[in-house]
Amino acid sequence: MTSPSFSITGSPHRRRALGAGLCVTALLLAGCTGSLGDTEGSGGPLPGGNGPVQGGVARGIDMPGAPQYHRFVRLTNTQWARSVQVVLNLAAPSSLSEGFEKPVAGATDFTNNEHLLSVNQRSWDDYRSAAEELAKEVTSSDSALARVYPGTDAEGFIETVGRRAYRRPLTDAEVTRYAALFETGAAMSGSRSAFAKGAQLVIQTLLQSPHFLYRTELGEEGEPLDGYEVAAKLSLLLREAAPNDELLDEAPRLTTPEAIAAVAETMLEEPDAVKVMRHFHRELLHFDRYGTISKIGVPDYDESLNAEYEESAYLFFEKIFTDGLGVKDILTSTKGFVGPGMASIYGLSPSGRGVVERDLGPERVGFFSQLPYLTLNALNDESDSIHRGVSINLDVLCTPLGAPAPNIPPVPPLEPGQTNRERITRLTGACGGSCHNELINPVGFAFEHFDGMGRYRDEENGGLPIDSSGVYTFSEGPKAFADAGELMRHMAEGEQAHLCYAKKLASFALQRDVVPVDLPLVEALAKVSRGTGAGGSVKDLMVALVKNEAFRTRMGGTL
Repeated sequence: MTSPSFSITGSPHRRRALGAGLCVTALLLAGCTGSLGDTEGSGGPLPGGNGPVQGGVARGIDMPGAPQYHRFVRLTNTQWARSVQVVLNLAAPSSLSEGFEKPVAGATDFTNNEHLLSVNQRSWDDYRSAAEELAKEVTSSDSALARVYPGTDAEGFIETVGRRAYRRPLTDAEVTRYAALFETGAAMSGSRSAFAKGAQLVIQTLLQSPHFLYRTELGEEGEPLDGYEVAAKLSLLLREAAPNDELLDEAPRLTTPEAIAAVAETMLEEPDAVKVMRHFHRELLHFDRYGTISKIGVPDYDESLNAEYEESAYLFFEKIFTDGLGVKDILTSTKGFVGPGMASIYGLSPSGRGVVERDLGPERVGFFSQLPYLTLNALNDESDSIHRGVSINLDVLCTPLGAPAPNIPPVPPLEPGQTNRERITRLTGACGGSCHNELINPVGFAFEHFDGMGRYRDEENGGLPIDSSGVYTFSEGPKAFADAGELMRHMAEGEQAHLCYAKKLASFALQRDVVPVDLPLVEALAKVSRGTGAGGSVKDLMVALVKNEAFRTRMGGTL
């Protein structure tokens, strides 16, 4: 087989790196953006919206990027594996994708971004060899082939399996071409039946077709997607798989927001949707980093805790999704999941062998006051206010920060009689800009009551009292807080965290950068998230998203 006649390419653009971001050079100072509440920027109004825009910033949240609006979006490795399962009616997703080339994590917010889904010679070779292996496997006998298609007529086989692979009915011309290919295969030598030999050639060709490897949006700019394109987009988002036969039967009716929402609501209750949201939250908050935690000279730390931290984080966000909760609960819940090793660090009684939900007490407000986050963002047994501040600004508030300095100095040891807050203030005080003094440090200092293992404390460094108070300028203005709990409640009630989560969710669902022109979509989702629209759960956001024109229509872009 030859490669497709077109190739969608995109150069991964640099994502702002997570780092300490110390303002020690003019480079970083130049990157600081100033007050988030400033509406007097030079950017002018947003096309189609009503919010202020300055550069890649809208309504106080950072919205950088360069969306290509590709009309052909290559399947991710996971989508390929699960789509093969649907097309060939396999018992499980194909494991062949485990050897495929992996996307470069960190180049975009999410690894399903269109910028990372090009096809090169390596990936084409992977697809070709996998298609040949799968076709041979499922046609090894008539009984094996019967699991793909129960009949023995070539035309029915081509139309049924072809519709699954193309995610739409084949045209008459396509059926004719595949029928000729089937006859060629059937005439080949070998001991298998003519039907099995013909089916093998058809299957390996279908799985190498651009119509299988790419999800398409072929209408004119601004025109609605057709029902089959909507069905594919929904299924690949909420199941990470091609639409099954039942959804393909329903596809012609998916032409209204209400019909699309009804299908999405059903899918959101399926186990596959839980896996999808597990993937989303893993990349949003970098759960893969839990396996890299290490502590030097900390007696209470054991590497076995890393697995508990990771599972605890997954279970927390799984509960948020499955129980119909939302951003407010992420930020303010005082319940979390505790493993046996974590219990003593929390000051709780042993939790048994598994990771189970526990009440963590009034000091633990929201996920970011729990052990997984706090321990990851720490320096051995000391709090790491810089990384805590940076991560929440970037991942939870979408605050525009300058790029980190190229040469970041190490944090010096604590001096006698010095608090960590005093140490970091002295280290970053020379900046003179807003990156640390107004954005990073206030958020990081809010968590000073939690040490490097995430334990709660009222004193540090030999009995010095802890000051976790501060003021942070949100998109709607400055708010003072006494500690992390009050900061989280401000975030839950304000707009910025909801705008940020909405932007990230939209980017994941649309598989592209979300930029200022998308502000109407982001604002609509944030309104739902705050509970001032249809509800406030993550599921409500997903339903609102798929009903939105940004999901249902062609947004531009070239072939």
